[in-house]
Amino acid sequence: SFSRHVHQVDAVLLSHPDPLHLGALPYAVGKMGLNCAIYATIPVYKMGQMFMYDLYQSRHNTEDFTLFTLDDVDAAFDKIQQLKFSQIVNLKGKGHGLSITPLPAGHMIGGTIWKIVKDGEEEIVYAVDFNHKREM
Repeated sequence: SFSRHVHQVDAVLLSHPDPLHLGALPYAVGKMGLNCAIYATIPVYKMGQMFMYDLYQSRHNTEDFTLFTLDDVDAAFDKIQQLKFSQIVNLKGKGHGLSITPLPAGHMIGGTIWKIVKDGEEEIVYAVDFNHKREM
């Protein structure tokens, strides 16, 4: 299970603001002790926080919801480093030699695909959901 490995996680890259993509973050931070760098675009941060507040309120009002609290949401979002699209970040510590760049995914507002580059040579694209069609 993830709880056995949570302390080995060095960074989290958030791709979209909806609960499907970041819904476990407050639980991982608040209940499992996830303590690492978390990166998101500004729209993913702002809309994601609202989505998570809304998810908590709607669940809390209709059932005995204990997966996370509003304090867990705040703690998780306090850890997020907000980035602009195309902003290159050179990671430090265990991530030394890696750079990350958020690029528009086109899937939903703020949606992000991540370009990860190792030592300026190897490139990886982390793309969870994206839209490759040209939009009018």
